[in-house]
Amino acid sequence: MAERYWGRIQFPASMIDAGIKEALEHEGAEFGPDGQAYPRPDEVWTEDGIFSLDDQQARYGCFENLEALLKQKGVPFDRESGAYFEYIPELVIFRPAQKGTPALDITFNLSDGVPVVDVQKIRNLLPQGIEAVKAYLDEHFPAYPPLSEA
Repeated sequence: MAERYWGRIQFPASMIDAGIKEALEHEGAEFGPDGQAYPRPDEVWTEDGIFSLDDQQARYGCFENLEALLKQKGVPFDRESGAYFEYIPELVIFRPAQKGTPALDITFNLSDGVPVVDVQKIRNLLPQGIEAVKAYLDEHFPAYPPLSEA
């Protein structure tokens, strides 16, 4: 089925509560009696406090219900999906609002795992100076804290 291809979602393991655990179980993760996810190489693991779930058959490379729940609960996450025919690989970054900083919910198209930048747009901005380029990049490719600090 063309609508199923690789996706990965990562978020702080310390933020897994009963609702998130239930959503993860729906995605195929299994938890032991101690509440910890059973690690499965290349599918489910926790490293440096970041929980990761990989699914080779994620619907459109996404985890729609889990992502919606994480946003609702204010849990920061990164989700990456692979390419499949007409579907472009993407990276979704969500960081909840904190300390006067607005929430960040942005999707980048990827090429070789790196966000795609409109080179022609950059060239057009260069005559206006580096500040114009910087403003464009800040608007379309904002800096965000890593999950370990979010």
